[in-house]
Amino acid sequence: MKRNGPMLTLLAGIGVAAVLFLLSLQATRNADAALTAPAAVASAPEPRVKAGVVAVPDGGRASSPPVARVPTAGTPTTADGQPPAQQPTPDGSYAGRLTAGTLALTIKGGKAIAYVCDGRRTEAWLKGTARDGRFDLSGKNGATLTGTADKRHATGRITLNGRTSDVDIATVRKPSGLYRATADVRGAKLVGGWIVLEDGSQVGLATIGGRPATPSRVDVTTGRATVDGTPVTATPADPAR
Repeated sequence: MKRNGPMLTLLAGIGVAAVLFLLSLQATRNADAALTAPAAVASAPEPRVKAGVVAVPDGGRASSPPVARVPTAGTPTTADGQPPAQQPTPDGSYAGRLTAGTLALTIKGGKAIAYVCDGRRTEAWLKGTARDGRFDLSGKNGATLTGTADKRHATGRITLNGRTSDVDIATVRKPSGLYRATADVRGAKLVGGWIVLEDGSQVGLATIGGRPATPSRVDVTTGRATVDGTPVTATPADPAR
């Protein structure tokens, strides 16, 4: 027994050393495996964003981006996207001959008055507005006059007694232009109109109580004239009256 004791102690020490060696070897292998293995990190998928929608974190609300107002093609606008304010058509007097007779047009302060007359039995008074270089007038029995005006001409279309014709009349200077007279004759209303052209010629008609009457020439210096013998005073036609 005394001889076997050292041997057993030696064998026990060898066994413990072997166990420790195996444990150390296993730990080394595990560490190497941890270093060489790829990291398994789950990446969150990128959010899918619809066109025109702003993505926000979870818990927030998605909002559409502000849409800029784009002016309609051909429509003028101001800096804030609003249509510009209309401007009155420049004041002016126009006169000339048409197929239906002679036409005179007066524009003043954004308003317009016109008179068409053939000097025999056809006449019509028209009133309306003039804005942004355009005029739009109307009268009795469906008469209309529309078009554009500048410093030299007034052009457009006139409808009279159901017939429509083109208009192209030039500017005129005083004393040429449109004259109008009104008065009461024995309880009836008298209305007279005269168109004075730049060549000095005149065309005019009048009515008394709606009945046709014959006017004389108007004196452009004094405005004096007669209608069926009744004295009247004519003045340049004013759209505001």
